Amino acid sequence: MKAFKFFDLNNSGAVEPDEFAKAIEKIGIMIPTKQDLDALFSIYDKSGDGAIDYREFASEIFGRDVGGASPAKSGSGPEVLLDKLRKKLASRGARGIIGLAKQFRIMDDNHSLSLDKYEFTKAMQDYMLGFSEGEIQSLFNYMDYDHSGLIEYDEFLRNIRGPMNANRKKLVMQAFGIMDKDGNGYLDYNDIKDTYNAKFHPDVKSGKKTEQQILQEFLETFETAHNMRNNQ
Repeated sequence: MKAFKFFDLNNSGAVEPDEFAKAIEKIGIMIPTKQDLDALFSIYDKSGDGAIDYREFASEIFGRDVGGASPAKSGSGPEVLLDKLRKKLASRGARGIIGLAKQFRIMDDNHSLSLDKYEFTKAMQDYMLGFSEGEIQSLFNYMDYDHSGLIEYDEFLRNIRGPMNANRKKLVMQAFGIMDKDGNGYLDYNDIKDTYNAKFHPDVKSGKKTEQQILQEFLETFETAHNMRNNQ
């Protein structure tokens, strides 16, 4: 445990590449190149998720699987954090994801449709989602599938949306078939307007919003995704 904490500098429950490099340097081990350091890191990072958890660390050090939980605080793993993020965005309705996407676009200074760790952290903090810096870094590493040091918008939105099982895909295709009135394989404004019924939406029933406002919010979900892919 003490050895793991020596590497886990920010006490997040996972050792990231920069922490690993600093700990190796403190120990006095000389690694010739970054490529060699990355290769050494990958030996410990058995899951390939860009971070070394306690089980991976102990397994390599002691040569056996170690039972029990990671020393990370309960509920602080990246999958738990991602679920927490999904719930926070869901509580804000469709505009939750739209608002965060717009915040990302503001932070994306070079219009690359991707964010580095600094940009991602700043955007998450500005949007006031209530995550600590360590939790944000854990989320970043988890979403950065290709370990490029960047999160593309598609990677982020794919994580927020979550995987679609077979039944969900079937329902989506059925809904698409109903809405695609002219059968051209595309949904335009008129297709959606003529099919989408906001009459029973909670905000409409409570009088907070009109049916037209709910329809517009629904359409903006698609407009945001389209603009993010095409506005370079």
